[in-house]
Amino acid sequence: MDSPFIYNNFVTGPDFISRQHELSMLTSMIKERRNILIYEPAKSGKQSIVQQSFQKLRQDAQKYKVCEINLFNIRTEEALFQKYFIGLINCFSSSAQEAGKLKEEFSLISGEGLVLDENGRYTDNPEMRGHFAKELTAFGDKLAERNNILLITYIEEFQEVLHFADPDDTLKLLENLWGKETVRNNSAFIISGSFVNAMKEIFEEKRYFYRMADRIKLERIDERGFTEYIIRSFLKAGRVVSKELATHIYKLTDGHPWYTQQLADIAFGLTRGYLTEAIINQAFDLLIELHSYRFRLITSRLSLFQLNLLKAILDNVEKLSSTEILSKYNLQSSANVNRLKDAVQKKEIVVFNKGKGEFLDPLFCTWMREIYFAD
Repeated sequence: MDSPFIYNNFVTGPDFISRQHELSMLTSMIKERRNILIYEPAKSGKQSIVQQSFQKLRQDAQKYKVCEINLFNIRTEEALFQKYFIGLINCFSSSAQEAGKLKEEFSLISGEGLVLDENGRYTDNPEMRGHFAKELTAFGDKLAERNNILLITYIEEFQEVLHFADPDDTLKLLENLWGKETVRNNSAFIISGSFVNAMKEIFEEKRYFYRMADRIKLERIDERGFTEYIIRSFLKAGRVVSKELATHIYKLTDGHPWYTQQLADIAFGLTRGYLTEAIINQAFDLLIELHSYRFRLITSRLSLFQLNLLKAILDNVEKLSSTEILSKYNLQSSANVNRLKDAVQKKEIVVFNKGKGEFLDPLFCTWMREIYFAD
């Protein structure tokens, strides 16, 4: 029998677990045409809650279209706007003929094509760039108004903008376009990213879209909701897991959606009748082994001092710059601690909240504690 546990795709409908408060917030904000920020570590459920919100909108009889743009392989402003342009055309056309008409219509409106200069290169002229980008954003809003629908622009991996030649220039342009309600009346933007520290740099440190967008923070899926889901999923196949052991699965993975589903799936495959603690422990060893190569790759690229900092964080040290801690963990100096903190944040290993470090990946944290730093 196929496993009831889903971890290789987003989940919606009856497989969507908990997070009803965040879902209600997200759906309401989309209806209100607000800009929404969602930045959480990879595989923490961002896509699932967004896709579930689209389902809820349909249930609420909200007419809408979604323009999806994933920036994971985008490295230039030109490529970003070209992808945005293509996304809009595909969103509002169902045939090559319709797409051709929309492209022609936009060309007449913008007067600049895809912002190419006379040599066929992307122009550096800020006025031309701004003109094209503004017309493109307005064009999407116009198409939404014409079709009497809400246009939802869903942008994934937004932090990749930081790799552009002049990220601040692009971010200012996007803020000016997408952050102001005067530009659009029929559109909502969902901006998401998997690199938490990079997204914090954009929206919290540099404060782009300040008071122009609201963040929805995904809290950990509650223990009760997840354990009940595990129990139900086992029962569908005539297999039994006790509440205590379902809770054990949840706690081993710190309630992380991806890892919890994976662990439950492995345990499900090893179970023929009743799930036992021995089977869960065997499944957890297999889960660790499954990800060990990726974890070894991460640690192989860390310096000795960076590893020392991570060990201190694992030991729940808060005052990393105190004389005692500098000596105990060989961190050299407070200035070096600051450099190390910056380095591990840029590698998206740790996030610091109020000075306290926290691993972004709970399974990597377990692997570091129980395997890498094992005595």
